[in-house]
Amino acid sequence: MVCGLVCLVLGIGNWIVGAVETAKYQALLFKTARTGLEESYRGFQELDHQKNEEVLRRINDDREKYNAARVKLNFFYVVLTGGKVFFLVGALLSLAALVRLIRRDTQLKIKALVGLPEKRAN
Repeated sequence: MVCGLVCLVLGIGNWIVGAVETAKYQALLFKTARTGLEESYRGFQELDHQKNEEVLRRINDDREKYNAARVKLNFFYVVLTGGKVFFLVGALLSLAALVRLIRRDTQLKIKALVGLPEKRAN
């Protein structure tokens, strides 16, 4: 029962965090989506190394932000999926524990009722 409840709580927490952070990073990816600048810089004439770095710095920074957001988004997809799995396992374990507890309690009451007339007869 305790294990089921712990899995249930962890699942709910991971599910919530995964959903919130996934939405956050999807929005960030939408903002930093590729703008087509990656292709347009190839049309520039060759400049010296320092000027190339200056021209391409913004494109490279945007690309790094985009890639970092993709990695974080993938991580939070895993957290979201893990939360769903933990929730499902926790719900099943809790349900199984409750059914077992109810059956055991019912069996004890049936034994007490069956044994009750015998004690009165004696």
